Amino acid sequence: MRVVTAGQDGEGIVEGTDLLVAAGRTPNTSDIGLELAGVKLNETGYIAVDEHLATTAANVWAMGECAGSPPFTHASFDDFRVVYDNVKGGSSTTRDRLLAYCMYTDPELARVGLNESEARRRGIRYRLLTMPMAAVLRTRTLSEPRGFMKMLIAADSDHILGFTVFGTEASEPMSVVQTAMVGRLPYTGLRHAIFAHPTTSEGLTFLLRNTPTAPTH
Repeated sequence: MRVVTAGQDGEGIVEGTDLLVAAGRTPNTSDIGLELAGVKLNETGYIAVDEHLATTAANVWAMGECAGSPPFTHASFDDFRVVYDNVKGGSSTTRDRLLAYCMYTDPELARVGLNESEARRRGIRYRLLTMPMAAVLRTRTLSEPRGFMKMLIAADSDHILGFTVFGTEASEPMSVVQTAMVGRLPYTGLRHAIFAHPTTSEGLTFLLRNTPTAPTH
């Protein structure tokens, strides 16, 4: 199968054996009696919840995809944490939580925080660090050099705004950067970390030795 693409760099050809079509998801929330319980839906058909995952009905909570949470198992696990605490009288919230995105394709795609498109859409100025995965020594032991690493750094500080990896074992360095972001560690705090060799996370030290580009809109 061959597909001809057109873009800023002209025409390209993509060859493959399979075609994956992702058409989105529709919540299965209609005609199950939610209105009888006083549970309202939002404009897209998901159960309306607040930051505590409480619905419009007293003492009723919703979690996971039916409540419009990101369609990841780890997001649903954290929803359970929030609901379980609130059922016991706590006040846990989903506000400002940092959720990771992983797609286990070949090679993997993993991301946490902002990507360039989102940063530009929000008007957030950033500096950019980027490196091909071929520079990561682990990819040589696996003979999988495809892909790249990309980190967005705040324009006026060393705060990490986001990190994207496309390559073998991409979810591993992504998790390292996510931990740094949760701990509010600047990108320079990872620069001299001594990661085990050879691991994919070790590639972060090579990425962070570079100087970020000038601020970008």
